[in-house]
Amino acid sequence: MSHDIIAIMPELMLIATAVVILLVDPLLPVDGRRGLSWLGIFACITAALSTWFSRGEEFTAFSHGIALDKYSVFFKILLLVVAALAMLISEKHLFLKKRLLGDYYALILFATIGMMVMAEAIDLITFFVGLELMALSSYLLAGFFRYQERSIEAGMKYFLTGAFASNFILMGMALLYGLSGSTNYQEIGDAVRLGPIPEGPLVIAIMFILAGFAFKISAAPFHNWAPDVYQGSPTPAAAFLSVGPKVAAFAAILKFFTIMLGSQSDTWVPLMIALSIATMIVGATMALVQKDLKRMLGFSSIGHVGYLLLAVVATGDSGRTLGMAAVLFYLAAYTFMNMGAFGVLVHLANHNARFNDSLDDLAGLGKRHPWAAGVMTLFMLSLTGVPPTAGFLAKFYLFSAVVEAGFAWLAVIGALFSLVSAFFYLRVIVFMYMRDSEQTEEKTDGKSWDLSLGLGIAAAGVLLLGILPAPVLNAAQDAVVKLLGN
Repeated sequence: MSHDIIAIMPELMLIATAVVILLVDPLLPVDGRRGLSWLGIFACITAALSTWFSRGEEFTAFSHGIALDKYSVFFKILLLVVAALAMLISEKHLFLKKRLLGDYYALILFATIGMMVMAEAIDLITFFVGLELMALSSYLLAGFFRYQERSIEAGMKYFLTGAFASNFILMGMALLYGLSGSTNYQEIGDAVRLGPIPEGPLVIAIMFILAGFAFKISAAPFHNWAPDVYQGSPTPAAAFLSVGPKVAAFAAILKFFTIMLGSQSDTWVPLMIALSIATMIVGATMALVQKDLKRMLGFSSIGHVGYLLLAVVATGDSGRTLGMAAVLFYLAAYTFMNMGAFGVLVHLANHNARFNDSLDDLAGLGKRHPWAAGVMTLFMLSLTGVPPTAGFLAKFYLFSAVVEAGFAWLAVIGALFSLVSAFFYLRVIVFMYMRDSEQTEEKTDGKSWDLSLGLGIAAAGVLLLGILPAPVLNAAQDAVVKLLGN
């Protein structure tokens, strides 16, 4: 079997499954579609196993367009976990909302394929193909509840801002190609490092690329779309969109700003510092005043982007390896705690027709739904950074990397905003256990063992990464060392 086929075998599995789902779906009655999610989940599991067993091989494929190495393996498995969790928490919700269509699962699979291509790409053209496949699928997921005005609005806002972001990135890539004469990451990096390249156009290219990625990851001041999109999207789709695109974007950001632009850190590090501080300010302060839980989690995710950008800053200095490993571990922790928090909202919406994602709807939850309140407490504590959860160790490693790189003052700022964020996370716990509900529930048959399984996996991930972080942290460090060629 050729290296080209081996390299994209997981993607081929997802493509085949998505096509099968789209062909079978119209032939099934509504009740018969309730097993389609497991086709997608099975595809993710087999693709993850295929990726895992190929971790010992390292080579490039498709004329040096993608690289199969430990770095791409780490991100591909993480993205497949995100996709599987998203499908686990979706089916019952879609059924109750009368939108149980196979198109939804196919879109998740196509978006995941795009994300995986972004993570393994080592060529600008290949990267952009993955970016657009992810983006187009994500726009459709945001507007999947087409009979709801908020969902249509979410899809349109996501499309418009995503198109702007893609154009910014494309312009920056075009300038890099014009300056270096190549689309290969390493060749561009060599040309930028060895020169001679005009400084003015290079700085403009860096600014275009940075602005485009800032849109994609919802970094301030390019963040306004994110809370609106998460609020209007179907809640399971919002969970997927709040995690998957960020994981894929940071996989690409690390490659762009180390392999291609590492020698220009004096130019982009100050810009990244400004973005990081602005993002933490917006994420922490705006989340404080939110009553809608999806908007609160939206601004919360913006704050976490600010923390991740701190570690990216560290990659531009002496702490490059440690900073990049901290980003990878933080993304793994963020996957479980954020997917879990959105998953609890899905669970509550499935059991109460009057649940509208309001903070007040959580009042008395500890008595009415003790299991849901318990796992939500775990996710909120992890997002806060309370030991022994994954969030605590993720922030500890991240701030340690920032200090190691000589930016102790930035780590202090990050820690202060982390303390501010504790208020709105702990407020959720207060409402669940210390407030009495003034509303009556309109109970529905929301029982779903696959949703319970998804929440159980997310909770286990939060605890295991907090108690036994070594396997994931070691995998992150190995991935980074191989990428940097140390």
